[in-house]
Amino acid sequence: MAIPDFLGFSDPDVNAGKMSTKGYELNVSWNDHIGDFSYGIAINFSDFTSKMGDLQGTQFLGDKVKMEGSEFNEWYGYVSDGLFLTEEDLKNSPKINDKNTQLGDIKYKDISGPDGVPDGKISPEYDRVLLGSSLPHFLYGGNINLGYKNFDLSLAFQGVGKQNARLAREMVEPFRNNYGNFPAIIDGNNWRPKNTYELNAVAKNPRLTQVNKSSNYAMSDYWLFNGGYFRLKNITLGYTFPKEWMNAIGIKGARIYASASDLFCLSKYPKGWDPEMGVSEYPITTSILLGVSVNF
Repeated sequence: MAIPDFLGFSDPDVNAGKMSTKGYELNVSWNDHIGDFSYGIAINFSDFTSKMGDLQGTQFLGDKVKMEGSEFNEWYGYVSDGLFLTEEDLKNSPKINDKNTQLGDIKYKDISGPDGVPDGKISPEYDRVLLGSSLPHFLYGGNINLGYKNFDLSLAFQGVGKQNARLAREMVEPFRNNYGNFPAIIDGNNWRPKNTYELNAVAKNPRLTQVNKSSNYAMSDYWLFNGGYFRLKNITLGYTFPKEWMNAIGIKGARIYASASDLFCLSKYPKGWDPEMGVSEYPITTSILLGVSVNF
């Protein structure tokens, strides 16, 4: 039984959650040589899904939710239907905010109402739905090692095959909090009042306004995209000097090498944003190292 609000106390925590996680993991490796040429490869691949069972309630976590039947920390929000492009559409469609919504704002679908059918209104109680897992799927990584006589080459990579990532407000909202920057990725890609209908029909972002930002930047599938990525973590090229050369000068062994870490990353993230870092963190930087290893 819930504690009445007028008592000034919150309900105690209860260990009532149930969650089922199913997945798989695969590791494959092979090493061999053909004459002076040697090679080795190792690859790992995994995926899992965590489904919530009976939680004796729903836990809202900002733009995510834990509820019976959902995935762990699943996105929860509205279903978009493009932008408002005509006055007729604006007049006859339900809106989150009737007063401030104008042409160029995001249009949302009326999913349901108090009676279980669309009611001509957009409300957080009845029109928000599960939008897919926020966790990464199809995680992979691996390394490749090649050698020929005294030369060696190694590569290490990692990535995520699929993830429902969100374009955060910091990425797409202009003049955030009335003093923020204007994100370069929306420049020329937003709805504009002087554009032709054809140009606005293919606009990727809503109109530039602070008046209706609570509606336009509400959590919805409009801002979700595939956040999967491939990153080359390291590539190293080395050369080991022949032992007879080293013995002649009293050295047991020596190797020179060049190594580059985080050389590039392939993803659908906007330029300047890193799929492994948060919106408030600096992206992972590339580092290049030249070195000599000597054994006496």
